[in-house]
Amino acid sequence: MALDLEDARRRYHFSFTREDHERLPFYSALMIALERDLVAQALLAGVRVEQRNPMLVLASLHLAALRGHPVLAPIYADARHGLITDHVAAADVVVGALNREPELVRSELHRSTQTNEPGRSAVFQAVIALIAQRGYPSINLVDVGTSAGINLHFDRFPVRAKDDGNPLTLICRDETPVDRSLRLPEVHSRVGIDPAPLDISATEDRLWLRACLWPEEPRRMDRLDAIIEQRPSWPATTVLRGTAAERLGEAIALGDPLSLTVVVNSYVVAYFTEADQASFFEDMAERCAGGNVAWISLESPFMVNWPTSSRSSEGAKTGATQVIVTLPGGSPSDWGWCHHHGLWTRLDVPEYSVSSVAS
Repeated sequence: MALDLEDARRRYHFSFTREDHERLPFYSALMIALERDLVAQALLAGVRVEQRNPMLVLASLHLAALRGHPVLAPIYADARHGLITDHVAAADVVVGALNREPELVRSELHRSTQTNEPGRSAVFQAVIALIAQRGYPSINLVDVGTSAGINLHFDRFPVRAKDDGNPLTLICRDETPVDRSLRLPEVHSRVGIDPAPLDISATEDRLWLRACLWPEEPRRMDRLDAIIEQRPSWPATTVLRGTAAERLGEAIALGDPLSLTVVVNSYVVAYFTEADQASFFEDMAERCAGGNVAWISLESPFMVNWPTSSRSSEGAKTGATQVIVTLPGGSPSDWGWCHHHGLWTRLDVPEYSVSSVAS
């Protein structure tokens, strides 16, 4: 079967937002170089469609650097410490290494991207706190696409507008009023679902988690190190291996029946088949309409079989992530937008008015 190189090129081209290109000069130059390179196009085009994500190529190259590749390791170290002066030249060296040794990437393409980005917990905190104010003092949390289960501990991270020196602090700019003083509910159970979960205590899995981070964001690296150190003291979690279709009912059943079950997903549904996207949306909408279940979805607005997608909106045009919330007895509702790594929120919820936050 012929490889669709044009599809791969387009995926490279649209993988970063304008904001990403501005913040990440090395990765921006590298993504542009990969988009133009036939070897990089062919490698991505050969990946199964559900994982045909340029981030998988970026992570594979970063993994080689972390393992000490003689050409890549010094470049990525310089990127982490802000020492690269010619980003285009550095990107060309990386792509040159890829052309000489395509197996650096090809050997890792069986993997899944596993950013497990805890920054999204800043968004989950804002939304869950508001849901709790509606009379839900305790919840069961179910995370679909949980990876290493880091966001199952959404309530363990301080959220601040500026860096306070604590590596666990999530820096999030609230562009609309968000009352960060609202009390978070008690969490009775924390259950994750993932077809290929990672074990944060395993050396190889920790290395892959680091590889999936971006070297120009050293704070994310430091935060992962802090999470690895603190995780043993955090509440126990349960991770079910399998898909949402296979394990969601079981995950919900593990919770306290007297508590609200909150199902969350963040940048995982894009890796479902289109049929599974539609099925998951319908299943969650039904569970919320008929039971003691709420649903928070942080996903791209560009999925074809996602009924709430808003592809022509201003948020979509900037590469933002849709915040879709479904309350018990309700239907999916647009609650605004956020950065895909939780760097900012732009929530549009009546309860988050200027007057209520100020009071």
